[in-house]
Amino acid sequence: MLLADKKKKANISEYIIYMYQTELLVRNFEFDIEKIKVHVFGNIPDAKMSQETKMEILDWYSQVIDEMRVEGLEKEGHLSYVQDEVQRLSDLSLKLLANDHDYQALFNAARPAIRENILASEGLVSSPIQSCLNGVFGLLLARMKGSQVEKEQLESIEHFGNVLSYLSYQYGNKQ
Repeated sequence: MLLADKKKKANISEYIIYMYQTELLVRNFEFDIEKIKVHVFGNIPDAKMSQETKMEILDWYSQVIDEMRVEGLEKEGHLSYVQDEVQRLSDLSLKLLANDHDYQALFNAARPAIRENILASEGLVSSPIQSCLNGVFGLLLARMKGSQVEKEQLESIEHFGNVLSYLSYQYGNKQ
C-alpha cells in the first residue's frame, strides 16, 4: 500500500498535507519523473525498498504529474480531489461546532490565529480549516528550509494541529 493511501486511511489531515508536499515536490522537479526518480529514489538502497515498490511509487508520481497538468496546476493550486477532502473536513467542522463541546473549545482556542491567517491571505483563503492546514504546511516548509519560527507562530500552529487532529479522528470514525 502506498504511503498516501496509508495516510488517507489513518489521518486525513496528514494525507492532505502530504499531498500538498507532493505537489510542491513535483513543481520543484519541474514535472520531470526522471528528476524525481534520481533525487527521491537515487539514494535508497535496494535492500530498503524493492524495485517493484519503487516502480509502484514512480507510477503514482507519474499519475500525480498527469493529474496536475490536466488541472492546470503547474504554478500553484491543489488537486481537486485533495481539496474535496478539505471541503469534507470543513463540513465536518461546521457540524461539530454545532454540537460538540470538546471541538468547540479547541476551535475557539484556535479562532484568533485562524482569523489572523485568513486576513493575512488577503482573500485567498476563507475557510478556517484551509487556514489550519496552511499553517501546519507552512511550518513544515519552514522547518525544511531551516527557517526560524517564532514562539507565537508555534503556539498558533499547535492550536491548528489540535483542531485538525480532532477533525481527523472524527472523520476516521465517520468512514
